[in-house]
Amino acid sequence: MPMRWKRAMITWSSQSVVAQRVLYGVRISFGFVLLLFADAVMRLRRVQDEKTKSRLIDDHAICQQKVQQFYAQRNTYLTGITMFLGLILISTHSLIGQIVTNSNASTAPRLVTSGPGSSKAEVEKLKSKLADANKEIEDLKKKDRDMETLKKQADSSHREYMRLADECDRLQKLVDSNSESKKDA
Repeated sequence: MPMRWKRAMITWSSQSVVAQRVLYGVRISFGFVLLLFADAVMRLRRVQDEKTKSRLIDDHAICQQKVQQFYAQRNTYLTGITMFLGLILISTHSLIGQIVTNSNASTAPRLVTSGPGSSKAEVEKLKSKLADANKEIEDLKKKDRDMETLKKQADSSHREYMRLADECDRLQKLVDSNSESKKDA
């Protein structure tokens, strides 16, 4: 089958209301099968308990017990496999829907830029955005250099202030010591 037909069928099945209703019915039947599975497991357990509790000698009764065990095991396996296949069906349908959604999203930009004039306009728009971004980067670099210069100036001013404060303290102590020596004399 051609790929285009397959894509159309998959798209229809992932977006169709009928397919959604069928999937809803599958989910409901999955619930019923789950109940049947639980019943089959309980019946199998009951048959096995009866087999261990009773000591039958009659061939007909032994044969009847084995038939019941066979039916219980068969029902357990059938409902288990049905549940497993239902889960696979539901998972596959949801995965296909996601794939179709993602492929439609990825092909949409290609359809827009495939026109004769649209790609040049798109390129020009992107070039102008790139030029604006480069200009903004240069402005930020200039601001960064200005900030570094300001930090260096503030650091040198702080060092000079600290040097002057230390010198002022030294001179203050010198003046205080001179005034004390004059008072003593």
